[in-house]
Amino acid sequence: MPTKSTLPLSVPLAALCFWMPVLPASASSLDPLELPKVLSATRLKQAPAEVPGSMTVLDRELIRSSGARSIPELLRLVPGMHIGYRRGNQVNVNYHGTNVTEARRLQVLVDGRSVYRPGLATVDWAELALAVEDIDRIEVFRGPNTAAYGANALMGVINIITRLPQEGHGTTLKYTQGNRGVRDWYASHSGGSLSHNWRLSLSGQQDDGFDHDEYGQHYRDDLRATRLNLRHAWQLTPNQSLDWQFSASEANRQSYYEYSPYLDHDEGSDPLDLAINAHQPNADIRGKDASTLALWKMDINPDHQLQVQAYAQHTARLRDWRICDSPLAFSPELRELNAINQLAARRVRSFIRYGHRWERSNPGEPFNDTLDNYMLRELAEEGVAYTPEMADLSAALEHLAKQQRNGQPVCGNINENIRESRYHLEIQDSLRLSPQLRLLSGASYRYDRVKSDTYFGGTLDNQVTQLFGNLEYRPHHRWLFQAGGMYEHEQMIGDSFSPRLSSHFFLAPQHSLRLVYAEAVRSPDMYENSANWRYQISDISGPLAGPLNHYAWARGPGDLDHERMRSRELGYHGHFHQLGMQLDIRAFHERITGMNSEPLKVSDFQPNNESTIRFKGVESELDWQLSQTDRLRLTHAYIEFDASSRYDQRLTAQHSGSAAWLRDWPGNISTSLMYYGADRLNERRFERLDSRIQKHFQLGARSSLELALIWQYRLDDEALTWDENLFDSRSHYYLTAELNF
Repeated sequence: MPTKSTLPLSVPLAALCFWMPVLPASASSLDPLELPKVLSATRLKQAPAEVPGSMTVLDRELIRSSGARSIPELLRLVPGMHIGYRRGNQVNVNYHGTNVTEARRLQVLVDGRSVYRPGLATVDWAELALAVEDIDRIEVFRGPNTAAYGANALMGVINIITRLPQEGHGTTLKYTQGNRGVRDWYASHSGGSLSHNWRLSLSGQQDDGFDHDEYGQHYRDDLRATRLNLRHAWQLTPNQSLDWQFSASEANRQSYYEYSPYLDHDEGSDPLDLAINAHQPNADIRGKDASTLALWKMDINPDHQLQVQAYAQHTARLRDWRICDSPLAFSPELRELNAINQLAARRVRSFIRYGHRWERSNPGEPFNDTLDNYMLRELAEEGVAYTPEMADLSAALEHLAKQQRNGQPVCGNINENIRESRYHLEIQDSLRLSPQLRLLSGASYRYDRVKSDTYFGGTLDNQVTQLFGNLEYRPHHRWLFQAGGMYEHEQMIGDSFSPRLSSHFFLAPQHSLRLVYAEAVRSPDMYENSANWRYQISDISGPLAGPLNHYAWARGPGDLDHERMRSRELGYHGHFHQLGMQLDIRAFHERITGMNSEPLKVSDFQPNNESTIRFKGVESELDWQLSQTDRLRLTHAYIEFDASSRYDQRLTAQHSGSAAWLRDWPGNISTSLMYYGADRLNERRFERLDSRIQKHFQLGARSSLELALIWQYRLDDEALTWDENLFDSRSHYYLTAELNF
């Protein structure tokens, strides 16, 4: 659990707002400044000081200067965002932490299209059909935002906004190469006229992932991905526009066998043990993603806008391989015992392994324990009744295990293929009712389908209807009040309502104190609630004939409820125009109840709504344009937490943050220096220093060449998230060349 620590960086940053000069409070001084607007908080265009929460904006300059090759690495610049690596090609992004291997509580959008997968409740960053080079900015709303974007925006919203095709016509070619197998490429061409503009981009990414595991063995976690994006912006009339997009990707991720045989005695010498342990084929993952989106906007008048958005997307994650296991794993007796109690089925395996270890450690001494006695003791410790039916099945399984000890394994093909589809239609209306009052309202319909013989025993459908709104009222130049909410009806779960209330007091035009109360929900995904997970074995060889099913069978409870959060936030946002500085501070208290944090393995599938977690802390973000050539950016998060489940205690750092210095030098040279740190990510410290130097060559009136060298250096000597994620060297470097014409 977190312990008391030194004074967090947020406190001295907070002090800045008291010694900085505050503008006078006359009515004339409160005319709005021409500042960038953000969209991802309430769906209304708002100045940062008016947002009912904390918003981080990663702009194009910052994205480019970071040298990041992936979106998760960019998100290290967001205070309170924690990045965990399951392997080199599988990343999880969590705000404030929780489970280290899953990221179920963030809504992720690309130009308003949700890439949060409905079947397995995750965002597959490696298969995302988007190149970093096509991103204009990333808006991250830090805190619950179900009121604007519905269930699954429980912890926040990441909205990735791509570049408009009319922003610079021409061709771009880019190539990146470095150590650790980095070979990336990007090519785009854009063109058009006054009313039509389009851009086509193709890109590829590859690297070798981590170098070795904790035993010094080569680690198979390479990534190979190709992507296509087409965007067309059409100005239909002076007050109507249509934006159409198509994207597709294909990825291949190396992976290991990752099948746990029911019997696999590590150093066993029996024929069955030797055959099972010798069977270790690879089980790589192939991903495919395709989507199309259309957004129509009409400005009815300067105070009234209507928009309709529709999209369709299809994702596929394909994985198949051949397994070998003991015939016991496919016996009717074990399937029946597992149906009665999954723990009892696992304890049979433990007993058989225990007997083999005894015989190796005590040669010549008989193993006198019986499965019946062992089960009685083990289940009693867990509070599970050992019934006569379980005793009969245990006796039969012990007899089978002895018979098959010198036999041959059963081998066959299995798969973990899953295909997910989503169709979404949304209507949104923005209306200024008076100079003091603005209203946004809308409705949406979503249809989700998931298909997997392994995970769901076929096809499963879900439908979601949403009604949402946000009312903004400014009774006085000092005050701004906002009230918003989202009503949802989900076919599989039922109804929910998520409200949000906020008030802002303006110390000056772009300096506000805010108080926010929000409630949010997360819907259990299809996998958690409605899994029908069993492995069907085909093309069988060995002592048994098909068709066969593996003994393990996981069934979703079907009655999971929403996870629910209540959040309270006190914050300050200030824009010091003359200093070129923006400062945001967020103090928060969040509590999530009804969490599902239990294991979701086929042999240990126990989803429930029994876990809780509480977060409290302070986050701060400072962005300072020191001069025309220098920019400084600092972030820090101090988080204390109290989690009922040990699985939610792994990926929350008490102190984490980043520091960045960007500078333009004479001779068309620019540099960046960035630091990322966290005191604990799955019990491991993380510190890294990234540097980038770029030289710009102007080749002609409309052509240029840019060369950049990026060097990343780990300041710590820890594995990244897990023991097996290790590199041969702390240094990672790559060179990019970009030609524009």
